[in-house]
Amino acid sequence: MPDETALLRVDSLTVFRGRRKVLDCVSLEIAEGEPFAIVGESGSGKTTLLYAVTGLLAMSEGTVKIRGRRVAALSARERAKLVGLVFQDYQLFPHLSVWDNVLLAPMLHGKMGADRLARRLLEQLRIDNLASRHPHELSGGQKQRVAIARSLVLEPSVLFFDEPSAALDAKTSDELAVLLRQISDRTQVVVVSHDHAFIERACTRGARMASGRVVREGGLAAILDHEPRWTLPR
Repeated sequence: MPDETALLRVDSLTVFRGRRKVLDCVSLEIAEGEPFAIVGESGSGKTTLLYAVTGLLAMSEGTVKIRGRRVAALSARERAKLVGLVFQDYQLFPHLSVWDNVLLAPMLHGKMGADRLARRLLEQLRIDNLASRHPHELSGGQKQRVAIARSLVLEPSVLFFDEPSAALDAKTSDELAVLLRQISDRTQVVVVSHDHAFIERACTRGARMASGRVVREGGLAAILDHEPRWTLPR
């Protein structure tokens, strides 16, 4: 698949930690569409891949391109316009309100007119009534929605989620799965997770990793070794 048709293209990506090769010549292409899953057992390299692709971890070899632009060559400001990341622990600033958490990144990156988009995102994510609250006053699901709004306000091309269902109860996890499908209309969602039940609810395609390599790509049956039991509607 040429660069012009692949939203995200990873070529021969290799990452060492000390003398240990954590990622071994990984190549992967993601076209725009419904949420994409990256699955694998603990230690398979999926989290390292996430951090390398988002520019948070140095690559030893290889290239990562988003919309044909090399991530390693971008400034932090340029990178934030292309790729976002929702961390497993959300990483909200405890001393800031929900509103200020969402608007901090646009302010730091000089993005004008973010107030209107932030207000619309809070409404769409059903947390506009929480704008004045602080993180310690929020549930896990509410914190996650704030983290999603904070990433989406920069309008990235790709938004990565690191183990998004890990700290959620079943009902909130189902709600998040529906939400990820909804926001995939505006940005490509990539979910890194070992939670196969959540993947079945949120995604339709993906890749499986093992021993630092991508070993399979395709529909859920191909990467999960079984036909999906069920998926949630949009």
